[in-house]
Parts: sequence; C-alpha cells; structure tokens
Amino acid sequence: MKSNDPIEVTVDSVAEDGCAYTADGRHAVFGALPGEKVIAVPVARKRKRLYLRSTEVLASSNHRVTPMCKAASFCGGCSFQHASHAYQLELKQAQVQQKFGQITPREWMEPISGPSYGYRTKARLGVKYVDKKDRVLVGFREKMKPYIADIENCPILVDPVSSLIEPLIELISGLSEPRTIPQIEVACGDSDVALIFRHMAAMSDEDMQKLQSFGHEQSVQMFLQPEGLDSTHKIFPQDNDNFLHYRLPDYGLVFQFSPQDFTQVNLAVNRQMVARAVALLDIDPSDEVFDAFCGIGNFSLAISRFAKKVTGAEQSASSIARARENARLNGVENVSFVVEDLQLETSEINGLEGVNKVLLDPPRSGAEAMVKRLASSNVVRVVYVSCNPETLARDIGILENQGFELRSAGIIDMFPHTTHVESMALLVRQGLPTKPLNT
Repeated sequence: MKSNDPIEVTVDSVAEDGCAYTADGRHAVFGALPGEKVIAVPVARKRKRLYLRSTEVLASSNHRVTPMCKAASFCGGCSFQHASHAYQLELKQAQVQQKFGQITPREWMEPISGPSYGYRTKARLGVKYVDKKDRVLVGFREKMKPYIADIENCPILVDPVSSLIEPLIELISGLSEPRTIPQIEVACGDSDVALIFRHMAAMSDEDMQKLQSFGHEQSVQMFLQPEGLDSTHKIFPQDNDNFLHYRLPDYGLVFQFSPQDFTQVNLAVNRQMVARAVALLDIDPSDEVFDAFCGIGNFSLAISRFAKKVTGAEQSASSIARARENARLNGVENVSFVVEDLQLETSEINGLEGVNKVLLDPPRSGAEAMVKRLASSNVVRVVYVSCNPETLARDIGILENQGFELRSAGIIDMFPHTTHVESMALLVRQGLPTKPLNT
C-alpha cells in the first residue's frame, strides 16, 4: 500500500484539537466523530502519528450532520461542521470541566450561543496565485497544509462577506501584480464591512481604480497595507471616517472601532455575553467596578449604566484612546480608562483602590499577576471571561486559595464549528450570602 492510499479507520474519541483518534492514538482523523468507521486519506505524519482526512463514512455517529460548506473536511477555518451544534456544545463543556479538574462550581450555567453560521465578523483570508491551476485562490489555509482552500464562499462569515470570495478572486486576478497580495483582513460591524489588502508591491493607478470600483460596487470600505500595521490607509470611500460600528442595544450604546482594533468576532453572542457579565456582577448604584483588559470599553460602558464608578485598564494605548472616545460619544461620564500593563508583577494597580467588584477578560495567557493582588483588596465579586480554559482553571485556583468561592461557570460559544472555547465564571469572596443568579 502506498503512503497516500486511503485506509479504513475506526475512531474512539475526539480531542480538543478537533481530531478524532483511534484507541491506540496512532491515527488522528479530521472530519470524524467517536464511534465512527471511516475511509480516510493521509494528510501528514507527525511524531509517529498519521493524520488523515475522512472521505467516506461507513458507520455514522448519531451526532453527525451534513456540513454546509463543501470544503469543511479540508479547510482550516472550521473543525466541527460535521457535528451537530448541540454536540459541539457538549464537547466544549466537557473540555472546560476536564481543565477544571477538582474545581467544581456550585452551578454550571447554560451555554451562551447564537447562530452557528453567518456569525464571523473578523477573519484573515490568505491569497495565493496558484500556477498549476492558473488562478487566484482566496480563503483559509487547509488543515495542516500551507495551501489555500479552494472555496467559492464561506458560510461562517457574516453576510455579505460570505459571498465576496469569488468577486475578490476576480478582482485580484485582474490586478497587474496578483502574486504580490498575500492576505486580506476582514472586519465587520453591525452593518459595515472593511477589507485590508496586504500588498508587497506598489499599486498602479489602474489597480487603484479597480480596488475603488470594487469598494463602490460591493459597498465595502477598502484599505491598503503596504508595510507594517501603521502603514494601513483607506482608499475607499475617500473620507476621514476610518471606523466601523456595532451596538449594544440593551444599554443604548454604540461603539466605533478601527478595522485593526480587537473586537469580539461574534456580535450576537457578544451581546448575550455582556448581559450575563452585568447580571453576574450584581451591580448596585454604590459599586465601584474595575474592568481589567477592557479593550475599547465593550464591558466597561455597559457596566457604567448601573455602577457608581467604572475604571477600565488595558496595556494597549490605542485601545484606551478608543475606549475614551466611545465613552465620550455615548455621553458616559462615570467611567475612566488607564493604560496599564496588568501582567506585570507590581505591587499596585492604578484604579483598583476602593473597587469592590472586578471583571476580567484577559488574553489566552490569563490574569495570574492580576488575581494574585485581589487577596489584599476590597474586591468581593469577580466575573472572569476567558478564552483559555487552562489558564482560567489556574487563576480560579489562585482565587480560591485567597478566599473566593467559585459560584458558577459556563461556556460561551463565540466560535461555532471551531475548537476555540470561551467561558465565564463568577467568584465571590467566602462568607457573603448567596443570592439567586438571574442568568
């Protein structure tokens, strides 16, 4: 048998990397579910393990569904389109519980979820002129391969971006140097879209006209990035408004952001996530709240509707500038924002004095340095939003050793069909009365 011949495989379990594994661990299969027997073709071999892609299902799991995308089995943008949404939630819940180990909340909250397709507002699309195919490809990279997946559309992207793949292929194919464009950054608000074209050679006047015409025809903002991030500039429309917008209607808030700012990728789930965080904080008019890793003010401004005072802290000066501007645009006066590196092992954090409640939304590395300081503070309630169950479990352990109790935890399905897991936890200083959770 040749090394790339299809083989029959029966898989036993599924792991957090999105692969289904045989009982001996020697084979990992993309596009398969536990208990299934499949025909699969080899994709790569790493560390004595053969990775394969399922091409035919001989014995099917009850959790299997038909993917909406024809490229789901090989495109790296998704891992679980072949699994029902309910089963995906089960897998993510199980992963969080496994990472928590002996840490057990009083209550597991219902998952926060939204539409499983047409949700993604941010993406980095690869671009490649393929000589063998004599055409341009635009999309995500293939699983464990450097190639761009050959797709016609992308159903996880929001409309109208999902249907822009083929028009983008046609646009780039008609440029004078299509080989010099390696990627396109996509960013969307509630009703506006921006595309940032990374390009390695100067654009001709004719190319500029084609790009601007595309922006006009598709009603999207067009940006060019010839070098680093600071070189990004808008070419259509030719105005001074470089921002997109999203809303939190429950709080009467509208946020403006640059296409390169960090924002939550799933706006429908973000609205639910903010609402749950505000509910878990159980804010009254005398509370002073610290929003750690506040970004552009996504949580801070919503919290400010109920608290006496809110302080948001973030290392990124550009994000803090955007947060301050969003506060001004929304007429919010009881919130302040400070540039602060919350990962440093320092003795003091500006703005933490007098605070009795904290919201944490750190990067994947977690908030270890921050949570270690809470023992000597007046903080009685912590809501922790996490994009990494492993560092969340670590930080919960630190807080429990400092006298906090894990009252509730649950997953946030921010990225359906992917292996990415977000979660939220509520910790309350022990000795305080238990109140019913309105979540």
